[in-house]
Amino acid sequence: MPRYLVNLAAASLLPLALVHPAQAQPAECSEAGSTVEMTRCVMAVLKTRDAALKQAMQTIRTEAAAMPGHHFLPLWNDTLTGFFKSSADPQVHYEQFRAARNQACVYMNSLAFQGTGFGIFVTNCEIKLTDVLLEKLAN
Repeated sequence: MPRYLVNLAAASLLPLALVHPAQAQPAECSEAGSTVEMTRCVMAVLKTRDAALKQAMQTIRTEAAAMPGHHFLPLWNDTLTGFFKSSADPQVHYEQFRAARNQACVYMNSLAFQGTGFGIFVTNCEIKLTDVLLEKLAN
């Protein structure tokens, strides 16, 4: 699992561990009236964000392969596999990010509390971290 993802999560999302679920929920879930509704909603939001992330990762791979001169793609692959100990395969990279994201969010939220809202807090954290990565990939 890429260590840099855990560090990114810790640096950018630690305040989320201390926020009440109603304050941390995505705008899409503002109408949820119960814990069950909120859980279903945040899971659906995360699923949508994950689909967008998979697409963004595939787009970057396609753009890297399309770079003129055929020099960028080998350098890009070497950087991902050698330096970051990751993968240039978008599906593998996504799965590694997903595992690191979950581990970081569970850890950060377990520092603050446990309880019925724990899963919602973790999922909200995962949504926020995914949004950060989507923003970075768009730049």
